[in-house]
Amino acid sequence: MLQRQILLLGVAWATLIAQGVAQTRLEKPQLVSTEWLARRLDDPNLRILDARGTLSAYLQGHIPNAVFLSTETLRVSRGGIPGQLLPPERLAEIFGAIGIGSENEVVVYSSAEDAFSAATYTALALISIGHTRVAVLDGGFEKWKAENRPLTNKIPTLTPRNLPAQPNPDIFRTLDWLQKYLDSPEPVQLLDARSPQQYQAGHIPTAQNLFLREMLRTEGSVSVWRSPDEIRAKLAQLGIDPQRPLVTYCTSGREASQLWFTLRYLLGIEVQTYDGSWVEWSAKGLPVEK
Repeated sequence: MLQRQILLLGVAWATLIAQGVAQTRLEKPQLVSTEWLARRLDDPNLRILDARGTLSAYLQGHIPNAVFLSTETLRVSRGGIPGQLLPPERLAEIFGAIGIGSENEVVVYSSAEDAFSAATYTALALISIGHTRVAVLDGGFEKWKAENRPLTNKIPTLTPRNLPAQPNPDIFRTLDWLQKYLDSPEPVQLLDARSPQQYQAGHIPTAQNLFLREMLRTEGSVSVWRSPDEIRAKLAQLGIDPQRPLVTYCTSGREASQLWFTLRYLLGIEVQTYDGSWVEWSAKGLPVEK
């Protein structure tokens, strides 16, 4: 009898664990907390990407099991315009080479130094090829370190996987599209993610400035995302209508990805991003507002 009770308790406990793991699975793009990642740290199905700017920072210490991936690995000059996202098939090849398959969940982190835009840009690249089981770590490396969570300089070994590319055409807006709808009776709303100084020096006509760092707030000694209500209030101050077409841009697409990710996955707003951004617009000699 006692053995049967122990067996039943063991089954019940295993069921509770399985249910808890299922509830934490990534089914769509989102922000996740350091607590969430700590619970999943040793999950063999989870891939962790360190998108901080330099390899030296990664080698000095990183979150266990994290693989280094610079955002510049994901970009190329196209038609002379630098910083353009690689074609979907090439992105899939790169992510597959570092061990990401279609079944894997992915958490990306970067640093408050880049306002986590390197993490959101990496997430955007994955989402653009149809891999939506991806999350960005809220607070990034600094919050993980401030909480005295484990760090390592050990480099993980992962087997390359075959990641199919299933491009999502709804993410990006092209220069031709932008020119067409800027002149329409109900023009597209543009959000410039660059600093106020860069915006004032010259921006795409009609664009509003929403500096990507305005999406963040200070929590103790680290930066984390603002609440959805705080971000909605900032959009309202700019007179942005969430029901009308909305496109983000910056210098070369990376900073704009942070606004894009924030509005789309924290607020649920339909928004696209202009990958060519200011470098393409200005290189074409198109009109500029100051």
